[in-house]
Amino acid sequence: MEHQLKHAKAFWPHVKRVVSEEFDSLLSRRVLAHLATGFPTQAFGRTRTAMLRAAGIRIGTGSLVHGPLRVTGCGNPCQALSIGAFTLISGALHVDIGAPIRIGNRVSIGHDVSLLTIDHDVGPEEMRSGSRKFGSIEIGDGAWLASRVVVLPGVRIGAGAIIAAASVVTRDVAENTLVAGIPARFSRNLSPSGHPDPLEPEMQDAPVSNRRFLQHG
Repeated sequence: MEHQLKHAKAFWPHVKRVVSEEFDSLLSRRVLAHLATGFPTQAFGRTRTAMLRAAGIRIGTGSLVHGPLRVTGCGNPCQALSIGAFTLISGALHVDIGAPIRIGNRVSIGHDVSLLTIDHDVGPEEMRSGSRKFGSIEIGDGAWLASRVVVLPGVRIGAGAIIAAASVVTRDVAENTLVAGIPARFSRNLSPSGHPDPLEPEMQDAPVSNRRFLQHG
């Protein structure tokens, strides 16, 4: 009887703690999901950003979230997600949270980017998706993630780096470099001071009709 009482005393505080953790995380995700669908993309950016701050997301001064923030995973985004100052998120951003995600200052993130901190070990043949594993993501100051980029767990993207559109980042990216592809690989170094023309070097002398971008100024 005494053993059962000790077991009950240990059991209920554990249940209370687990329920509280899961409820807090669920409540945060529900609030964020509601906010994410409340406004159209590219509209009411300041209002959306202010409401996300009010919900508990750490967002620095001058940053704007112009699209929905879709949160999945087992973590609490109000604790695990932080966005620095003067960062611009252009469209829908998917964060799968099982480990911290840190987005630095003056970062630009394009449409439909996914930041994934949860992966799985390779399991046996009857179920290849094995036990979960987690890895934090860090995006350095001034980096640019173009549209539809996917960042996998445990990746650090260096300051001033560019990730080309639709790339899948599986390993760390050095500062001031351009990476592209699936998986993303080194393409070239970037000047710290930038370049007046965003075209690739081999495109500089191409006819205007063949260029992917047009300069305005």
